[in-house]
Amino acid sequence: MSRVLALLPLLAATAVAFSGVAPPRAVHTAAQCRSLSAVVMSDTPAKKYRPTSFGVNPRVYKDRKANLYNRYYKSTQATALKKVAAALASGDAAAAGTAFSLATSVIDKNVKRGIIHRNKGARQKSRTQKRLSALVAAAK
Repeated sequence: MSRVLALLPLLAATAVAFSGVAPPRAVHTAAQCRSLSAVVMSDTPAKKYRPTSFGVNPRVYKDRKANLYNRYYKSTQATALKKVAAALASGDAAAAGTAFSLATSVIDKNVKRGIIHRNKGARQKSRTQKRLSALVAAAK
């Protein structure tokens, strides 16, 4: 990726030299911009309507930065729920209980952060709790 970015100015200059037309408007790369939002932008896929310079729409970069955080926390939540499901599938009630308490904590934190809706968090905890209770009842 860095090699391609390094070659962009050379390719643009070569194209201008042979075409005789004005060069296209330069688009800054993450390496040329000092702000964190530029680095965040380079890490996320391009959106359909993307500004051509970093000063055009600061909200876009703020949203992309928030998207990175949200993806991290959602992924953590999905992993925690998968661990509970794996423990339930194995039939280990103790491990499932421990995993459930950790998953509940992650879900509650994501609701508090506003990453997921409170009803979705409640629904996920409720469904997982029902499965855990069924496993404990079957074990007795």
